[in-house]
Amino acid sequence: MDTMQRYKVRASVEDAIAILDSAPIRRDLIPETNLVQLTNRIPIAHLAIERGLKALIGEAGNRAEHIHGLNRLYRELKGRDQESTDFLALAFDDAVSFFGYNANVKGLKQFRSVEDYLSKVGTENAFELLRYWAIGETGKGESPIPYISPLIHREMLCALWCLFVPGRRETVSARVERKVLDAMFNRRRISNSTSDTSKERSVQWYLDWLLKGHPTSRKALEVAVRHNFAVNEGDEFISQILRNAYTDLQQSKDPAVLYFIRTLTYLPQGSQTRIPGAVAEVEWLGQDQTRGMVKTPAGSYLGFIEKYADGAWGIEPHEDGLVQVSDVARTLTDAKAYLVNRLTRQVIATINGESRQLRIVTENDAFSIVATYTEVESVADLLSGTLTYDLEFWDVEHGISPGDEVSVELPDDEDHKLASVIEGTVIEVAEHKVSVAGRGRLTLRDDVER
Repeated sequence: MDTMQRYKVRASVEDAIAILDSAPIRRDLIPETNLVQLTNRIPIAHLAIERGLKALIGEAGNRAEHIHGLNRLYRELKGRDQESTDFLALAFDDAVSFFGYNANVKGLKQFRSVEDYLSKVGTENAFELLRYWAIGETGKGESPIPYISPLIHREMLCALWCLFVPGRRETVSARVERKVLDAMFNRRRISNSTSDTSKERSVQWYLDWLLKGHPTSRKALEVAVRHNFAVNEGDEFISQILRNAYTDLQQSKDPAVLYFIRTLTYLPQGSQTRIPGAVAEVEWLGQDQTRGMVKTPAGSYLGFIEKYADGAWGIEPHEDGLVQVSDVARTLTDAKAYLVNRLTRQVIATINGESRQLRIVTENDAFSIVATYTEVESVADLLSGTLTYDLEFWDVEHGISPGDEVSVELPDDEDHKLASVIEGTVIEVAEHKVSVAGRGRLTLRDDVER
């Protein structure tokens, strides 16, 4: 293959990467929307991988057939250019590890090897199905769509690009490490040549901390994020360097960098408080149990959760306004506990003079916002400020009955001396849900010092 032909193939692969990066897949609650995005993008990557493999086969002394099957092309290349296929396999395995895919889990076994992956999602039939999926031509055999990883397709493109650049053999781990180090060091233009003695000491401390104190720059940034960038107590100069590096990386177009940055804020296993007697259930949206709605015992929705390919769980609380993924938890247990902690509160309920602690479902810390008001019964009720408050208690054994005189006190999250209080008469009880006709007010709490 002449120099110009190599350049054309390299440019084709490079352009495909740029196209994918310019239009990343945006998660949507409607599965079909996600599928449309996937089937629009993967054929672009497939075709560029095909061109790269065929070019390498040509360089190895054989003309590739007019086929679209990446699995067949990879096997053909393996028989003629072991060095190239070894690097592609290395890049694939590193990407699988980097993105946290467990190839032993059902539905992820295609990640055991590059050959397994291409045989599952890179066949000629898969290529045709992806091209015509939107108009209903599904082709024959099992659909490859559930087994595709856009990130892995992109990393195969990156590996192929390296094979057309002399002396460049860089897998995803090395690439992300290089970019993180660049953001934390090179782009910060750090120099200890300064007349400011204090700054010089800070610079030297930072260089030792970054280059000698951690095995990788990624590990150093992980430590920095965990400590909210205050890695050297009282040194705002270093904290600002780290914040700037983190901000730069958040703007990266490289999805591997963005993935790494997101993992730094994953909620660690065991990080969410488990409240005794307040364990939420999940209504699964499919037999694979990877998407579901988290519910209260009364059946109200706390939020939506979705399992990612790396085993973590994206969390979308059910709150007013446009709420997207608020956090990502490492475990399902923490994802459920997160929603319980965020959308339920402990209150002090006084029932006919006797007080007890109960848990209610609420998304704010003021009853005036979270209570559902029904229509007032009369002008007199309106003038007196009497309204009907609908409350949902977590425990069905709340001990409240129609006709009870109740006071429900919700402490303020920010100022613990204040509380929102509902006082009135219970007019209806339906298991977990209680309606109170009364008045709400903001008050000073009796159990704290004035």
